[in-house]
Amino acid sequence: MSPLHVRAARETWVLAHGSPLEHFITALVVPALGRSVIVQRDAPASVLDGLVLSGLDAVFLRPSVDLVHGIAHCVRVEDLADAAEERADAAAAHVVSPTRYGAVADVRGLADAAHAAGIPLIVDETWRSPLFGGHPKVLPDALAQGADLTVVRGPTPVLRLGDGPHAELLRPLIDRAVDLAGRASGEVPPAEQPPRSWDHVLDSLEAAVAIRAAVRKEGRFTLVDEGFADMDGVAAAEPLRIAINTRHGGISGHEARRGLAGAGHGVTVEAATETVVAVVLGTEVEPDAERFLAELHALPALPADLTEPLRLSLPEPGPGRLTVREAFFGSDRVVPSAAAVGMVSAATVTAYPPGVPVLLPGEVITAESVAFLTTVARSAGGRIDGAADAGGQSLRVVEEFVDPW
Repeated sequence: MSPLHVRAARETWVLAHGSPLEHFITALVVPALGRSVIVQRDAPASVLDGLVLSGLDAVFLRPSVDLVHGIAHCVRVEDLADAAEERADAAAAHVVSPTRYGAVADVRGLADAAHAAGIPLIVDETWRSPLFGGHPKVLPDALAQGADLTVVRGPTPVLRLGDGPHAELLRPLIDRAVDLAGRASGEVPPAEQPPRSWDHVLDSLEAAVAIRAAVRKEGRFTLVDEGFADMDGVAAAEPLRIAINTRHGGISGHEARRGLAGAGHGVTVEAATETVVAVVLGTEVEPDAERFLAELHALPALPADLTEPLRLSLPEPGPGRLTVREAFFGSDRVVPSAAAVGMVSAATVTAYPPGVPVLLPGEVITAESVAFLTTVARSAGGRIDGAADAGGQSLRVVEEFVDPW
């Protein structure tokens, strides 16, 4: 095992089943370090929940976006460095790596930028497999690249503390938060997560190599993740997540996802856009690469049904007028989208593609944002989450703010 690939955690906390791990990290740990937090704009919803509890102000960083495939990737090092330099009250930075589509951020660069500003780096590693252990065929984990805390969400949330410059300060704060999370759930968290078998991991890695090689050889589809390194903010691709361009083979990613789901090949079809399907190979069950490939190449080619994918750049977000907590607890009302311009959003409104929030609670709604949401909602493969209606024709806005605290 190479120490360059997996850094042993200074301490690991495994919360009781269902405990709101990130709520407590953000609400209890981070406020002890400063008054604002730098957050990847498409971070998990639980991070925003933590901002509601803490009342912290936030600087939201947009990830890079692949406009061709409608995929959001990673935060750029220079963007984090600029935000940290501008906010002297920053407490921490929170990023996601890898993404659901398998893009891995330049965690070393992000950690260096955060540490230069005197703040810790928190990395959400939920989409990384495997988390524990070390092997040359597995990408380095975030702790090995200088991150201070790593988080895995899910039924059993896990938090790992690195041995960096902020460890002594963070450890007692995390202990208190974890203790409160455990008591809130009525369960005692276990001391450690059971290790995963390297046999399963290596089987999955071999299957992933075989799938990639067969996709290249067959030629009908292409591998999107082979171009990840050319995207801003992306350093590598997660080996057990494979992003496949199905449009190249005559079928949309959404149709491919439906066609591959439940086929019994041990490969999970996890996400899709109009052009791409993302699959993940588990480490507990040996995937059947041959069966998956047979199902993939048996998908029907429907070129007449394909729509031109959207290739729109995200609009610049409006200025933050309220904190997330202020927006959450303010009285709100629903107004037509056109009339909402200049008002403050009371909700997170996300456009797919590319899966990045266009509006966040507390931000001023701009005409550009409304136009973007309207365009996506009217497109064949687009959808809007968080608007007051499915078509994005009405939005929830803050009418009046009264701090309940």
